[in-house]
Amino acid sequence: MTTPPRPTEAELNAYLDGELGPEAQAQVERHLSGDAEDARRVADHRAIGEALHALYDPILQEPVPERLVAATERRRSTAAAWTMRIAAALVLLAAGATGGWLARQNVSTEAGRQIAFTRQAIDAHRLYSVEVRHPVEVAADDEAHMSAWLTRRLGKAIAPPPLGGAGFKLVGGRLLPSESKPAAQFMYENAGGQRLTLFFTVATGGGDAAAYRYVRDGGTQSLFWYIDGFACALTGEFEQKELMAFAREIYRARGGDTSSGVYSGW
Repeated sequence: MTTPPRPTEAELNAYLDGELGPEAQAQVERHLSGDAEDARRVADHRAIGEALHALYDPILQEPVPERLVAATERRRSTAAAWTMRIAAALVLLAAGATGGWLARQNVSTEAGRQIAFTRQAIDAHRLYSVEVRHPVEVAADDEAHMSAWLTRRLGKAIAPPPLGGAGFKLVGGRLLPSESKPAAQFMYENAGGQRLTLFFTVATGGGDAAAYRYVRDGGTQSLFWYIDGFACALTGEFEQKELMAFAREIYRARGGDTSSGVYSGW
């Protein structure tokens, strides 16, 4: 059997930018599933890009200062407007060109860490949600063993939250890495065969219970938030409002207060 050639850097960049066709994208994803180093690099680049947007997009969306608007109206309004657009584009270009220097600084921010974690959740979801025979390490019919095992490995009590109220049954779970510590994934499935995964690890410092973040990658979207000392990402091919409804179902099923975001425990 001939091993497919490794994707070029240009193809990996095009994959990151969502510019590949379905067949080429599938080839790259197959490569990444078997090449941990390239998969890590792609995940890092995604996290850096998201962090840069989180940092600089609000600046680009700020209103133009009134003194500049007045000057623009007095002199060469059209040319000045185009100049400002070009300047904004150059700011983004400069940010990309200095990415090597900014990467460590931005990814170390809270937003960068959340985005990087959510990207890991998306990659894990895509890798395992398509599996037919081996989607999980421990199946739902051995839930007690799975909960005890993951509790021991993560060092904090954990059990799969029930999602029956949202129409999903537990498929099972597995142990996964996240940076330098253990993480885990619970997988759920509805009657239509759609799968939903909950990726989580123990949060450093406990996390902010009020923090929510959405990350979309193609047709896959992930909702990040903190629950009772865990960092979690709920991921699937669903819209933002659906993911939030599933998250609220987790709160309801476990006795939490969905209006305040307070979670009573797993």
